[in-house]
Amino acid sequence: MVVYEFGPFRLDAAALLLYCDGAPLALGPKVVETLLALVEQPGEILAKHTLLERVWPEGYVEQANLAQNIYVLRKLLRAHHCGSAIQTIARRGYRFTLPVRAAEGATIAQRPRRRAVAAAFAAAALLGLGSYTFAISQGRPAPAATAEARLFTIGNFFLEMRSENGMRRGIDFFSRAIATAPNARDYAARARAYALMAAYGYGPATRERRLSRADALHALALDQRCGAAQAALGLLALEANRNAEALRRFANAVEQAPDDAAAHEWFGVALFAQGRVSDAVAELQTAQQLDPLSIATASWLARLAYLQHRYGEAIAEARQGLVAAPRRSMLWRTLGLAQEAEGNDKAAIASFTSYERSCRTCRAEGAALLAYAYARLNRVDAARAELAIATATGASPRPQDLALALAVTGEQAGKLRVLARQMSDDDRVAVAYDPRFGSLPNAQLRLFEQKQV
Repeated sequence: MVVYEFGPFRLDAAALLLYCDGAPLALGPKVVETLLALVEQPGEILAKHTLLERVWPEGYVEQANLAQNIYVLRKLLRAHHCGSAIQTIARRGYRFTLPVRAAEGATIAQRPRRRAVAAAFAAAALLGLGSYTFAISQGRPAPAATAEARLFTIGNFFLEMRSENGMRRGIDFFSRAIATAPNARDYAARARAYALMAAYGYGPATRERRLSRADALHALALDQRCGAAQAALGLLALEANRNAEALRRFANAVEQAPDDAAAHEWFGVALFAQGRVSDAVAELQTAQQLDPLSIATASWLARLAYLQHRYGEAIAEARQGLVAAPRRSMLWRTLGLAQEAEGNDKAAIASFTSYERSCRTCRAEGAALLAYAYARLNRVDAARAELAIATATGASPRPQDLALALAVTGEQAGKLRVLARQMSDDDRVAVAYDPRFGSLPNAQLRLFEQKQV
């Protein structure tokens, strides 16, 4: 048996299991295989193509898959004070930097077993099973789960993509699971998907919310303690600014389903909207521990790090997230704001430019951010050009970002009052912590701190 030890970790090479302080960690075999390849050659640079061939011998994989695995590993290692264990070597690959010790009696063996695992996952992909997790015993997949369980698992895989196509495919698989063997978790999963469709603006909001509520109530009729259904109803309440109901629903959800990462994430968002920032961070950190792959949770943690003036942490969190999701607009915005707060205006402008290119509706918001950034550098013409885009008919930047752009370019306070009335509770809490507002005159700043204007 081959066992490698580093820091508080033990890595069983044959079983592809990683332990921390004796407790096994819930990581997929591909993630552990990536770590194993690095650990076997500590201090050596492993080229990306070498890792891709090693971890995915079946082929049909993109570099984004490797980047995602590295992202997950870094998050895990950082949580145990080993954050710099995996070093990126520009245009070359990765290097494992921690001292590694092979356990006594270790030998290099049983590599074919890992390839059997890889083959099982390749077969799963070809059969359309997405990221369905196989139980591995003696290198062979365990007997297939029920049809309903497979459909539910595949639906969750697509849902977590958080893209419009992913959510629609998730809804399709949840619907097929319900048709196969209806139960509370399938209805709750579809309720969550419909609620996210409405929240992300991927479909007619009224219709999606109606379908979500109907499925959530159906789930609760089947199981009164279905935490996932409570979470879906909480998300609907949060989007409708029914904050008291949202907090109550999410509190019930995390009590009834303490391992539901999304429920903790949304609970954190709801707590933030009420100004309970420390509680929000705690819930989001719990969500991240339960689901290290969640880019949505990483985006929120980066944002809150910025608002708590922990700029270096915000930059690190945002950059790690962008490795796995380079078009995640919220991460680009947070990265730019944190760089700006550290005085790196050139880098901030580059990040805001990437932000406005990251989605179809980000141009106006990016223009507001750029107008403020250019004004800070006394680039008046560039600031006014961006402000014209941000204030064009039909543009919809965040009220506070547009207000800042207006303030630094000498606009009247009357326009700021109008924008202040348009802010949500989430916006108002953000303004109370946002370091940019310290540069405004007190009279203007108070417009944004007041609950009623």
